Formats: sequence, structure tokens, C-alpha cells
Amino acid sequence: MREDRGYKENNAIISTCDITVTTGFDVIFDKPMCHSLEQARHLPRAVDETGRSLCLTHTYTDYSMVKQVRQMILRYDIGLVRKVYVEYSQGWLSHDNVNSKQAQRRLDPKQSGPSGYLGDIGVHAFNLTEHVAGLQVTHVCADLRSVIDGCQLDDDASVLLRFNNGASGVLMA
Repeated sequence: MREDRGYKENNAIISTCDITVTTGFDVIFDKPMCHSLEQARHLPRAVDETGRSLCLTHTYTDYSMVKQVRQMILRYDIGLVRKVYVEYSQGWLSHDNVNSKQAQRRLDPKQSGPSGYLGDIGVHAFNLTEHVAGLQVTHVCADLRSVIDGCQLDDDASVLLRFNNGASGVLMA
């Protein structure tokens, strides 16, 4: 079994996954899974054609507290889920840090794709929301904006959610 444990920048992950799957390897990787609808449609086709596995990791789902809350919700210990509020805030991207190497990589659309905070940390909040609640999001209404001068991507996201059981939710990133 061949293993590549090398770190890849966001813009290299997608092409690396595609090449690796199409040449006959199973792939386990971290987000972003893709940067466009075209890429999102291509990867499953490549997996289907090759029969290989493509696994997207979300490490927070394995935390003990997350597992406990999920089980409590699935057993209806707290009743029916009617409202979900999830927030994932990070303060490292301040005016003082906007020129750091990490900030530049995450806020450059050529390296990170078309989304900033929502694609970087919002996906973790979204994944935890569906995983913990045991529900699927069916509708979204998002307000993405930049509050930091010179930022080309969203650094503030407010998202209204609707779930398959009729519950509503709010995601903030």
C-alpha cells in the first residue's frame, strides 16, 4: 500500500484527489472537497468509474462530547429538534494578521477558491449541524460579506437553514 502523507495547499487538494482516484488509489483528505459545481459533479463520477474510495474527513465528529450529544438527540433525550444554532468563530483573522502567510493563503481566491470563512470553517459547523442533529439541511439562505478592508473573500457568514423535519436553524461563521 502506498501512502502520501504530504500536506497540500487548498488549491492542490482537488487536482491531487482527482489524479489519485483516477490512477487507482483510495483517497482520504480534508476539505475543501471542491471549488466549483463542475468539480463537485466530476469527483463522484471519477469514484464511480474507478470503484475507488474517496473519503472527506471531519475530525470534530469524533470528539467525545459530540458523540454524546448526538446520541442524546437521537434518543430524544431532549425532545424533538425544532431549532438549531451553530457558530464557529475564529478571531485570528484580524487587521493585524491580514498580511500573514496563513491569512493570504486562505483569503486568496486563486488558492482557496471562491469562498473564504464559509468554505474554510463554515463547512465544519455545517457538518456538525447535520451530524449531531441527525437531520439533513434542505434549504439555505446565506448572507456572505467581507468586513475586513482589502479582503477578497467572505470573512463573515450568516446562514439561515431549513431541515428535512421542518426545523429551522442559523449558522454563523
